[in-house]
Amino acid sequence: MLLPLLLTTMLLNPFRPAGGTPTFQEEYRNSSYVPDVIETTLGRQIVAPDTPYVAVAGRNQLYFLDTRLDPETAEHIKQQIEKASVSQPDEYISIDEIEATAEVKNRATGETTFVFDPTYARILFARGINRHNPDLKLPEYEDPGDWLVTYDLDDIMARRGAGKG
Repeated sequence: MLLPLLLTTMLLNPFRPAGGTPTFQEEYRNSSYVPDVIETTLGRQIVAPDTPYVAVAGRNQLYFLDTRLDPETAEHIKQQIEKASVSQPDEYISIDEIEATAEVKNRATGETTFVFDPTYARILFARGINRHNPDLKLPEYEDPGDWLVTYDLDDIMARRGAGKG
């Protein structure tokens, strides 16, 4: 639903490096890397490594940011992706289809806990915004391809369990 749009963030990123092929932190993309998995109230969840260049993009997915970005810019993008894709039981995403903006709010208090950068809100939530306000005609983007890696959480937990003996 939101994930394909979410993962295209880098395609239109206003801070995207000009020219050349994107580079990634390969130590986290190779087949020997096993990410951490935690149990949450919403089920198992992958944990991003401690780097601004890898973001959690769903329950079992990591999104890799171009390492040609400076660390501050990468961290900003990572934060936008993670706020849009990692559900918290006490929060929800409020989208304003008229202003084409979005924020995370606390369910109990209604208090805003995070405001999306407007540029990213228009990318991450374009499909929903267009559905409710078709006059905006925000561009909707394609699947992120190599930027996204999906992991089998059951396999990771099984391998971890086998290694504990």
